[in-house]
Amino acid sequence: MSNIDSIQSSGSSNQLQGAGTGQPGKSLFNFITTPFAFLQAHLFAISVVAILLFGWTQRNSNYLSAENGTGYILGIVGGSLMILLLLYPLSKRLPLLARMIPIRYWFGIHMLFGIIGPVMILFHSNFHIGSTNSTIALVCMLLVAGSGLIGRYIYTHIHHGLYGKRMTLEELKHELETNHTVLLRIYELDVNLKNLLATMERRALQQYTGIMKSFMHAISLAIDSRRLKSRIMRLLNSSLKNSKSIAIPDSTLTKEFVHRYTAALRKIVTFRIYERLFSLWHILHLPLFIMMIITAVIHIFAVHLY
Repeated sequence: MSNIDSIQSSGSSNQLQGAGTGQPGKSLFNFITTPFAFLQAHLFAISVVAILLFGWTQRNSNYLSAENGTGYILGIVGGSLMILLLLYPLSKRLPLLARMIPIRYWFGIHMLFGIIGPVMILFHSNFHIGSTNSTIALVCMLLVAGSGLIGRYIYTHIHHGLYGKRMTLEELKHELETNHTVLLRIYELDVNLKNLLATMERRALQQYTGIMKSFMHAISLAIDSRRLKSRIMRLLNSSLKNSKSIAIPDSTLTKEFVHRYTAALRKIVTFRIYERLFSLWHILHLPLFIMMIITAVIHIFAVHLY
């Protein structure tokens, strides 16, 4: 990083002090409220899993029929919701839809329908495999739903949250530089340490050459991070005993900044991995969706004609 070494270490102590403002009472409060916060954040997912478990355990009760009544309606509504998934990609190409509803809300609707639709169709089929055409349609739908969940996971790693804007490599580099300033004082303790940090930076910031190589870089950075933390803590402990001329930062706070710095390095590498995976996912997801639509249409015609 060309401009990092020119940064003065005068702000390091202030940043270190700012990281250590945690209070015991706050930690206890967080410990108590964390389970409730988790339930609130994942209430929808927990509800869907509970509904699916109920349907699976009751699949032999014959309380629903795919040919008539509630089961038939669930199939119609669920299939319609799957068709409406097209509204999200269309909203990115049709200004009229984007003016009606912002694209991020179309994305939310897309995810909601992509979960509710398959759940309804599973209840429509009563969690059983039927004729050949219905089985193919069901398998295609499950592949699309599973692909959507994978895509959602990858999406959150290259965007600011689920509905935030897309991250950029420049943002991640800026985060790296911010955390790097605190380590400038530690450079004074060991030249080899500075060389290790420089090697880690170079490996993280080099040009993208392939997804497999990035995987290997992520693994090596994780290993080097442990080595780095261990070496820094040994240096700090040794300097606290022997050095009288160098102002040594607090070891606990320094460890926190080392963790943040190495995490920023790994985040840059993993960002490139997820970015590549997301582009590959797009290539796979669209054909699966088209195949699902075709098999669903064939299934509907087969059911009503024969």
